[in-house]
Amino acid sequence: MIPTASHEAERDFRERGLTEREADAARSALTGMTAAAAAREMGVSSSTVGSLRQRAYRKLSVGGAAELARKYADNCIEKDAGEKDWRPALRAHGLSETQASVLSLACSGRSTAQIADELHLAEGTVRAARATGYRMLGVHSREELAALLEREAAAPRRRRAARLAAACLAAAMVVAVAVTVASYFGSRPPAVVETEFGEMPNVVGMDLQQAWEMLVAEGYFPVIQESRSTESPGTVVDVDVQELPENMGISMPLDPNGTVHAELNETPWKAEAILSVSGLRQIPHITLNCSERDARELLEDAGFSNVEVAYQGDVDPSDNRIILARPTSGSWASPNEPVELTVTSDITVPDVLGMTPLDASSELVLAGFSPDPYITEWGYSTSDKGTPVAIATDPMCGKAARVGDTVRIIFDRPLEE
Repeated sequence: MIPTASHEAERDFRERGLTEREADAARSALTGMTAAAAAREMGVSSSTVGSLRQRAYRKLSVGGAAELARKYADNCIEKDAGEKDWRPALRAHGLSETQASVLSLACSGRSTAQIADELHLAEGTVRAARATGYRMLGVHSREELAALLEREAAAPRRRRAARLAAACLAAAMVVAVAVTVASYFGSRPPAVVETEFGEMPNVVGMDLQQAWEMLVAEGYFPVIQESRSTESPGTVVDVDVQELPENMGISMPLDPNGTVHAELNETPWKAEAILSVSGLRQIPHITLNCSERDARELLEDAGFSNVEVAYQGDVDPSDNRIILARPTSGSWASPNEPVELTVTSDITVPDVLGMTPLDASSELVLAGFSPDPYITEWGYSTSDKGTPVAIATDPMCGKAARVGDTVRIIFDRPLEE
């Protein structure tokens, strides 16, 4: 798999309107993957990865991979500095040498392809070893694995902390008495809290959707992150307020239920309100271009193992696409909640009319078709006639066709180099 970028980069990908394929292409460039390596992970050709990267660069207003890396320098994975070898701890749990090696590298952020190259294993072997290791350890994702290993490593420190806590018991009892007295006399949490950006609703203890609506109404842009608190799932347990990143453009924000709010595009946001929410994970962005296999892997990596699939029509198991996902992509849900996918091999030809040769060809490839002609590069014409544009397709735009079918593109003038 292709590692997720930093919080800032992922937010920019969403706000600038990158498709999931374009975002994956940008992530692969940030992590230093070659186009060929990214193509293997994404299930497309190297030339398609190149086209996707160029489209991502344009949307992100960068000139290429070097400028992208400078813009999101924190996204680059540190492969060597400070990297821990978790193999002894993993073998202590009964994992084999191969399973321990695979999970140790996965903890450091390596992708499936990178682990396979480093250990000289097939990618299928890496996936199987990772899945078996997760089951043996009772975890469902890389994040849960890392948290488990860190907790075990911190056990000696916790024992020292316990002795210190005993020394502070008297002070804690005084605080407990004060809290009890305040509760007895009907003390309530304040309705608002003071921040450097002004008053903000106190949403700690609220349901996530209610908290989101209250913060938005007061001009605070909510950013949601998971907390391992034992509070009821979906409860806001902490809020951190910080200044919005410079030149951050927010468009089409999603609420926790995955609903798009275009009416908030012009909101003059005061600041970011980072909500820590117990027991929730975000449904990954599963697009119409995503196959069932890719969708399952995305969901598994995000911590959702309970996947239910409904097949629509005569589905080819080796070549299909997702047409519906519930809960919707971007919404927040419990890892135990089932994710329902609708899968088909009959998809709709996208509307490419008016597009340039390169854009029309790329759009059809991303939708799951084989364009004819298949344009991977294009030198824009400087003649008075301008660049050719698509005027028709066969089958027609909007018609149903099978995944992998050839779609002929007809342009308004002959194609020229």
